[in-house]
This record gives sequence, C-alpha cells and structure tokens, in this order.
Amino acid sequence: MPTKKTPVESAKVTLRRWRVMEVESKNGARTRHVLGHDVTNNLGRASSPIEAFDLENMTVTSRSGKIYSLVGLPGNSKLGTSAWQKWSKDNGVVAELDVTNEYFNVDMASTIEIEKIINSVSQ
Repeated sequence: MPTKKTPVESAKVTLRRWRVMEVESKNGARTRHVLGHDVTNNLGRASSPIEAFDLENMTVTSRSGKIYSLVGLPGNSKLGTSAWQKWSKDNGVVAELDVTNEYFNVDMASTIEIEKIINSVSQ
C-alpha cells in the first residue's frame, strides 16, 4: 500500500509583505519574529525567534536555522497575519509590538535601497 509522503521542509523561505514582531511570553521572555506570505508554498508563516538579520541581503536567520529571504517592502499579508495570530496563541504571547521599522524603515530608506528591493521582487 503506497504511503503519502510529506514534502521536505526547505531551510530557506521567501516572504513577501513581511513584518517583524517583538513578543513577551508568560515568563517575561522577549523575542522577535518575522512573519509574512510564504510565496513558494502560498501560505502564511511566522518564524521562531530571530537570531540574525542581514540588511544587505534582506535575510533573517531564525533560531531553528531557517533562512527567510525578505522580498519587497514590508507590508501586511492576510495569510501572514493569520499564521501570526495562531503562532501567538499557541505560544502564549501576552504582549506584542510591531518593530518592523527597526529592521527596514521605508521612510528612511534611500531611493536606491527601495529600488533594489523592488527589483528583487521582479527577478
């Protein structure tokens, strides 16, 4: 009898309409997470805690070892927001704060930086 194989989860995820959230858990620990629309799998994603952020390459490395490639400008995704709400509930988040502007602030970015990011979406 054939068995159903589940796809192997990639260590690299491409997110668009992404945000960065800081959360506080019940024990008072604070962590930051990226969320958004996973364009490869067409679903919402919320990461484990961020370990590293690379502005030059627009990538986030999470505690689990996943690398999130952030394409396009920050934004809001219904799928990402839904995944974030589920993740927050499942992980006992007691407070959250949107800290996206600390990672990439559209108002402070140069035209060249914004053009580079916009061009990354069309590649």
